[in-house]
Amino acid sequence: MATLQAAPLLERSAELGTLAEHLDQVVATQAGRLFLIGGEAGVGKTALVRSFCAASPRTTVFWGTCDPLFTARPLAPFADIGAAAGGELDRLVNGNARPYEVAAALLNLLRSSSPSIAVLEDLHWSDEATLDVLQLLGGRVDSAPGLVIATYRDDQLGRDHPLRRLLGEMPRHDSVIRITLQPLSPAAVARLAASRHLDADELYRKTAGNPFFVTEVLASDDDSIPSTVRDAVLARAARLSGRARSLLDAVAVEPHQAELWLLEAVAPSSFGSLGECLDAGMLARNNGSVGFRHQLARVAIEQSIAPDETLHLHRLTLNALETSTRGPLDPARLAHHAALADASAALLRYGREAGRRASAVGAHREAAAQFERALTVADGAPPIDRAQLLEEFAHESLHIARVDRSIEAEEKAVALYNAAGDSRHEAIALRRLSRFYSCGVRGSEARQPIDRAVEILKDLPPSGELAIARAMLASFDMDAGDAESGLAEARAAVQIAEQSNDEVAIVYTLNSLGSFELWLGHEAGREKLLRSLDMADELGMDEDVGRAFLNIASISVGSRLYEGLLPLIGRGAEYCSQRGLELWRLWLLTSEAKVHLDRGDLSRAAEVAEEVLRGERGELPRIVALPVLGLVRARRGDPHVWPLMDEAKAMSDVDGSPGYQVPVAVARAEAAWLDGRPEAIRDETEFVYRRAVSVGAWWDLGEISCWRRRAGIEDVDIHPRLADRYAAELRGDFAEAAGLWTTLGCDYDAAMALAASDDEDLLKHALVKLQQLGTRAAAAAVARKLRARGATGISRGPRASTQRNPALLTDREIEVLELINEGMRNAEIAKRLFVTPKTVDHHVSAILRKLAVDTRSQAAREATRLGLVS
Repeated sequence: MATLQAAPLLERSAELGTLAEHLDQVVATQAGRLFLIGGEAGVGKTALVRSFCAASPRTTVFWGTCDPLFTARPLAPFADIGAAAGGELDRLVNGNARPYEVAAALLNLLRSSSPSIAVLEDLHWSDEATLDVLQLLGGRVDSAPGLVIATYRDDQLGRDHPLRRLLGEMPRHDSVIRITLQPLSPAAVARLAASRHLDADELYRKTAGNPFFVTEVLASDDDSIPSTVRDAVLARAARLSGRARSLLDAVAVEPHQAELWLLEAVAPSSFGSLGECLDAGMLARNNGSVGFRHQLARVAIEQSIAPDETLHLHRLTLNALETSTRGPLDPARLAHHAALADASAALLRYGREAGRRASAVGAHREAAAQFERALTVADGAPPIDRAQLLEEFAHESLHIARVDRSIEAEEKAVALYNAAGDSRHEAIALRRLSRFYSCGVRGSEARQPIDRAVEILKDLPPSGELAIARAMLASFDMDAGDAESGLAEARAAVQIAEQSNDEVAIVYTLNSLGSFELWLGHEAGREKLLRSLDMADELGMDEDVGRAFLNIASISVGSRLYEGLLPLIGRGAEYCSQRGLELWRLWLLTSEAKVHLDRGDLSRAAEVAEEVLRGERGELPRIVALPVLGLVRARRGDPHVWPLMDEAKAMSDVDGSPGYQVPVAVARAEAAWLDGRPEAIRDETEFVYRRAVSVGAWWDLGEISCWRRRAGIEDVDIHPRLADRYAAELRGDFAEAAGLWTTLGCDYDAAMALAASDDEDLLKHALVKLQQLGTRAAAAAVARKLRARGATGISRGPRASTQRNPALLTDREIEVLELINEGMRNAEIAKRLFVTPKTVDHHVSAILRKLAVDTRSQAAREATRLGLVS
């Protein structure tokens, strides 16, 4: 529990009133709230929250803080709360728990202590796992009777700061409330300055109304007004005795709070001056520890310490922590002091421990930073140890979309294992290197290391490593068009894994074999994929669960198997989000975007594709999202199509694998046709078409063949294994092809099959369908074809009013929808419209039906997408 003291605040009554009002609602409704309180450093976020908590005596308050360490302490605020509260949360945060488990434990804690407040301070310093927990709380906080209050500095959130992205994705509903604190007004500064007879205007000009800066100036007892916060803090510290000033230095090198036993060990000669520091207001007590009232003050003191004294203090602190018998300490804290104490051996040890701890809880950004820092002092380590550390760094770098660093580190690891004569680990590293090449859009380089890995492992006893390597080799056979060899290799891999009784290898190889079988149309493949997913989940193999989800999704999209697909993608995306598998989540979103594109929901396809392109870890998923967004724009007749297509082509050409080059070529062929340039289709498809024909990769030939035939290219063979929907169009059975597409729910593809015909009735039918879908460019192309054939009675498309309201909502339903979008509940809407709640219920049911959605929030989102509400 935090020790809280009330303090009078100026110009914060509105914010205090909002907090109090929502606390009352929490007590009345037993539904929680999440407050996001932002503001510049020193604006009074902590003072506001402390004042509010002090004025809420019947509540239980839990307090946790993020630390300004070089590399953030994973789950720091929840560790603080767990240490104070004990129980399930404390056990989880000290046991490598996942974010979703921590979120659930915090909500359970709030339920058991109702009414309660959980404060998460300084989230601008938070780690990745803490932000994952916060995101989960944003969607679930209303299930527990408590307030969660998160504070952060909004002036320290750069464009790419993870917290900025999270804030943008936070739900917009009644349970999440945002407050931005403003500096004090000139009048408030004048009130504070009245007792000191300072020039209030000058004080406001220099401090810009920043409350911390103002109070530091007023506390300095100096007749002049310092120009910076640092000067004000140092002026105040200068009034202390020499021993008290030395004690401040010892506290300042500890980024969070300094325990009393630690201070006594680090600064025994000045420890007796603690009371002087407390009485002067420079330090404050907190549960057996002391710390500065604000990080601005701590940093000002820390930066004023001479470099040699800073080094000495960090060495003393590190030694005191290492020799303490007070239980396990966080390795991130030890690594921080080891780095600043220039203690190489300690940094190597604790940096590696901290990296593994961060990785285990899903804080991959922090894990990579810890491993990278440990590598700076690892030159003297044994080669095998250094190689293993490089591999750990490579793995975490993949999670944060720095595949270039993964490749560089893994290449060094391969060389170290080779030099040490450790062939088994060399082969494993080569296998990982192959994966990194594929993930880094360098697919053309990925075959050689996996060939070498298999060659090495074949000379060793059969093992799970050999099974996984052969399963990877099978994927290259598939890419080369050798389906029989690929299947045989994948089946052999499963057999080796089972003979080795290696559960990890069994999961991996089952996934691979299931993927190949499903891709080739064998339904047994789905069963193997689902079995591998369940096994991976039971074994806690999060990445392999994610891999199973994304393989089922991507292959189902490619095979146009949509039944139950969106719910599965949703489950997979939630799973990956909860476990910090952001790259996997983005891959799943690419499949979702393609489903929406295929099913004619262009707006939703664009929305999902844009989310992938915004993702900070989406380099490889980008190659899939780019053509999706490009096709949305091309079909609508929107501008800026070809920059997306050109970027996708450049990426696919560098990678060189058919899995990327074929979809990009198909997308570019369609965009050229929509541009009125069918003659460009030959060049766009020639290479991938000839390669697929030469190796017998019939699964790559369907769409390419149809686009080439639509461009008037006659040398298109109908492969006997092509899906019926493609074969029918290539035979000239356009109506049959359209019917097959319609059965799949792919109305756009059905219209395009009809558009390939020369029959006027079929062309008119295609035109109407394309107009209804809102694919203006495609409709215009078909209309041009009809006019060129001298057709009359050509449809002009739906009326403008229908285009503005495609769901055909009534005026009253749109009115209700506007109020839903504002966050009103049915009872509130009934009061506003002077109708009964039952009438509103009927309107809401009709809205959900017409918009084809299941919830009010989905209705608001869909209405915004359609332009029905603002």
